[in-house]
Amino acid sequence: MVEEEVPDINLKEMMLDERSKNIKTNMEKIKYKIVIISGKGGVGKTTVAINLAMSLASVGLRVGILDVDITGPNVIKMLGISPELKPKVDAEAKRFYPVNGPLNLKVMSMAFLTLNPDEPVIWRGPMKMSAVRQFLGDAEWGELDYLICDLPPGTSDETLDILQLIPDENVIVVSTPQEVALMDARKTIKMAMVMERNILGIIENMSGFNCPHCGEYVDLYPPGGVEKATADFNITLLGKIPFETEVSQQGDQGLPFILKYPESKSATAFKETVKKIRGHLEKQ
Repeated sequence: MVEEEVPDINLKEMMLDERSKNIKTNMEKIKYKIVIISGKGGVGKTTVAINLAMSLASVGLRVGILDVDITGPNVIKMLGISPELKPKVDAEAKRFYPVNGPLNLKVMSMAFLTLNPDEPVIWRGPMKMSAVRQFLGDAEWGELDYLICDLPPGTSDETLDILQLIPDENVIVVSTPQEVALMDARKTIKMAMVMERNILGIIENMSGFNCPHCGEYVDLYPPGGVEKATADFNITLLGKIPFETEVSQQGDQGLPFILKYPESKSATAFKETVKKIRGHLEKQ
């Protein structure tokens, strides 16, 4: 999918103004907006996002998940939703409807709009930000308890746009204990603070694993880095999710691990993390 020409500036400004109003109206119907961010890719941010969404939906809450990673959308793959499904469009109202996923989860992703999984989205920043605004303002999300936004790694384009467009959002940062990942996660935390956004806390993913042969717990990375970040920035450690091979397998197979392996150590740790997240939000 190749970048297209942008309309003339006056028309573009009018469209942006109207879309901003639509975004505000849409977001007012959603009780809690949670943004899942990380500084570096490969830390399990999307895994956290979809399992959080499914955890909330599994207890009867109305939940939507927005895949904001325009150039690398993975949400529908990890939810087991066919890319052949397309959002329903109301041409007269200039609106479209997110796809209904498992547990009645409302899902929107760029992956629904490409012809095949190998097709790249070759867009510069303005086109990506335009798509994000459409996903927020032109989609008919309806009344929701939670909207989970899965952002791409880093602190530019889509991440900056989402943080600007949803002022009452709640930010969750995901990182592994690896020092390189934490270096970038700390930049993301600082960005959210500079923009005066509410940071719910940080989730340490892949914090360690139990040896399948001897059962001994092993740290994959030197421990303590996430705790130091929470102390330095005065934010909450929401939970530590251990590494289990089944987690990555279920992501590829399209079934979140909290549903496939509800008694696993990862699922147990994740449920405690979700409980803490809901507790913080309800106190607010």
